[in-house]
Amino acid sequence: MANGNMAMPGNHQQHRKSWSPNTLEPLDGVAMNGASVFGFHTPPRRSNNASPRPRSGSHSKQNSVATSVSLLNDAAIVAKYREAAIKTNDADLQLSYAKYLLEIGEPSSAEPVTSAGSSTERSSPIPPQSEQESMGKKQLTQEAIYWIDRLAKEGQPEAQFIRGTWYEDGMYNTKKNADKALRWFQSASKGDYAPAHYKVGHYCEKRKDYNKAVVLYKKAATHNDVPANHRLAIVYLYGELSQTRNMKSGLQYLKRAASFATESCPKSPFVLAQILAREYKQLDIPDDIAFPDDGEALEWYKKSAELLYGPANNKLGYCYEYGTLGCIVDPFLSVQHYERATLTGDSDGEAEMALSGWYLSGAENYFEADDTLAFKYASMAVEKGLPKAQYAMGYYYEVGISVPVDITKAMEFYKLAADNGNKEAKARLEQQSSFDKSQHKKSIRRIKQGRTTKNQSCAIM
Repeated sequence: MANGNMAMPGNHQQHRKSWSPNTLEPLDGVAMNGASVFGFHTPPRRSNNASPRPRSGSHSKQNSVATSVSLLNDAAIVAKYREAAIKTNDADLQLSYAKYLLEIGEPSSAEPVTSAGSSTERSSPIPPQSEQESMGKKQLTQEAIYWIDRLAKEGQPEAQFIRGTWYEDGMYNTKKNADKALRWFQSASKGDYAPAHYKVGHYCEKRKDYNKAVVLYKKAATHNDVPANHRLAIVYLYGELSQTRNMKSGLQYLKRAASFATESCPKSPFVLAQILAREYKQLDIPDDIAFPDDGEALEWYKKSAELLYGPANNKLGYCYEYGTLGCIVDPFLSVQHYERATLTGDSDGEAEMALSGWYLSGAENYFEADDTLAFKYASMAVEKGLPKAQYAMGYYYEVGISVPVDITKAMEFYKLAADNGNKEAKARLEQQSSFDKSQHKKSIRRIKQGRTTKNQSCAIM
């Protein structure tokens, strides 16, 4: 929605109730477990020049690997954990042990299944002495499978859910089988396990049993299940699954999903930020339901970015490049966020292309231009099919940025970009003269000028 729809600043408090996650409301009249459960949702406001910090509680992958290797080499630690699991009647402790074994054991692989759709079961949780000595990852995984199978059959809801995911994805010696997956999810749902409510609801939705799907989604949502809250947000914002559109309820569910977002479900804060920044173009949401607030939008973008959601990091890279949403221009922070976006696996090439632009021009008093990196990131964006990256590669070959001048290759890239709708490439193919280094210097000045004036259209050339 255009910014012209925003109310005057003087009416800000009259139009808008707080979007602070500390003001969450009960869903559909269902009382929640207590106010304290909501106390940790909103990331605290940080100064605009604060450096991105590693995710708290994420444990760096390097530390995790080092810890796993250390524990694998210490048979006594695993043996003590095993002994406790065997002696106790505490199913939660036994499940914790099984999940730990899966974490440090051999990753799931498509191994032959010994019987139709069933996994190989061990008769005892204790591996032979030779396996204890070697502490092989495969043996640890097999032991974990034993415990998950046992606990699932004994009615432990989370273990039943895990078995369902194995049948759904074909993991750990199980063939993909949607019917068996659903049966395990249903068993876990009967045990009131929130992710199972969502899964069964998802199967009901696929089978067009919409009313039952919505009931199950709501049941999961009351347990703060993120996918369920996000799905209900979309249902009510758009009026899907035969439900009457109710934007207020939709935003309420989205707010809850954003507040409880995790690394495995990081999208909700990003969508909420788009709405608050009036950058969510798919839907026109009235100001009295979600009043525009750039500062709060920035905090939700940051939360999503800290959960390693690629588009959120790409957005923050843009904010720190052009100084939008109240951010101070900071080339270092911009580059860091763009780089994070490229590492998440869900980048569409925009972050790579932004990095190419940064390294093509450099940043005065921050870092020098680096043609090699500029070319590298443009190549990465080309691999993702981004038309403006194809155009950039044509330019790099024409001018000789990090590679020898090659007009033939340049024209090939220009044609590819033009065929994919890039207007600059079409215009370039119609020109007769070639670019040279002096014109390239003018292009660099235009790129830098564009950042100063917050004009992202100042592309290469």
